[in-house]
Amino acid sequence: MSRLAYICYTLSTFVVANGKRNGNLRILLLVSGMSPQIITETLYALAVEKTPPWLPDEVHLVTTEQGQRNAVLQLLEDKKRFDQFLTDYQIAHPIRFDSSTIHLIRDSEGTPLVDLRTPEDNEAAADTICNVIRTFTQNPDHELHVSLAGGRKTMGYYAGYALSLFGRPQDRLSHVLVSEHYENNPDFFYPTPYAKEIYDRNKNPLDTRNARVWLAEIPFVRMRNGLPRSLLQGQHSFSDTVQLAQLAAEKSELKLFPTTSSYTLNGIEGQLPPVQMALLLWAAYRKTHKLGPIPKLVEGETSEELTDQLLNVAQKYELNLHGKTLNSLSVKGGGVSKQFLETTKAKLNRELENQLGVELAELCKLVIRNDKRGSGYALPENLEIFIE
Repeated sequence: MSRLAYICYTLSTFVVANGKRNGNLRILLLVSGMSPQIITETLYALAVEKTPPWLPDEVHLVTTEQGQRNAVLQLLEDKKRFDQFLTDYQIAHPIRFDSSTIHLIRDSEGTPLVDLRTPEDNEAAADTICNVIRTFTQNPDHELHVSLAGGRKTMGYYAGYALSLFGRPQDRLSHVLVSEHYENNPDFFYPTPYAKEIYDRNKNPLDTRNARVWLAEIPFVRMRNGLPRSLLQGQHSFSDTVQLAQLAAEKSELKLFPTTSSYTLNGIEGQLPPVQMALLLWAAYRKTHKLGPIPKLVEGETSEELTDQLLNVAQKYELNLHGKTLNSLSVKGGGVSKQFLETTKAKLNRELENQLGVELAELCKLVIRNDKRGSGYALPENLEIFIE
């Protein structure tokens, strides 16, 4: 059996056995500047050289306006090299690649960029790449393969870093290597299974059949599980995403300043109403003194012991509670109840989100937690607390 026949047999067997794998998508994402060759080179490495072959269902490209023009003319409309590649290797598996899967890098006003020349252009590229990768990794059933082979070096860096932030276990990162004389040759797009003459920069003839293309898979650290949920689903810029990821990854430090009813989380300042500060201080006091979570109460139940604890904390740190709050916590008012805890906790968490943003608020929210001392309202275990 010839090499081409073996490849065709292997690919057809793979397609029949896998198809779209019960509706799941395999997505190949590339970043490119002026040279669309990286698309067919990478596809060749994945579909022909790789064992077993990895056939994408969709090919997506992030590029500039000029890069889009080159890709459309050289791969889709004029030379139609993309279809020619599929024909040459008899790939029957349908692969979607058209103008709708090309993502243009745009400036802050939505105008497509012709090239990346300024720091602002690079920032726009980073935001586009970040949002595309974030979107493609939201569906847990999809598999994403990102190639760093094309575009400016900064584009490859952004793609790799974004995949490190959002990538799942099934996602992959790679780079293609092309043999000497064929690399960066404007007439070379992939090794053909037949003789085809092109010329190098010195006008020496080359046979595309003799070219070699290797796929180098790149290991990367997956940080997704350590990121707040809203960071995975939002539309943050690349720089904001990196900053928030860094803050989320750092050991969280909460400082409470009872006399001013204020706080800082990893250096970011905030202010709370006295009753919310009292609840946060109470939870912090219990955590630092290893007293366990604030116990949950059932509907209609009140606790004199919990009421005394909360008022003692307020008194210890000289919190100026409003008269209405003091009345509700008095014997006549019923003291600490399930409704009081739930309502105050909800207002506290909402205020933290408003002041810190959803991502950082997750680091110091008061939620139901379980530990060996019981179940109830508690702060995160890895939160360092300082009461000034």
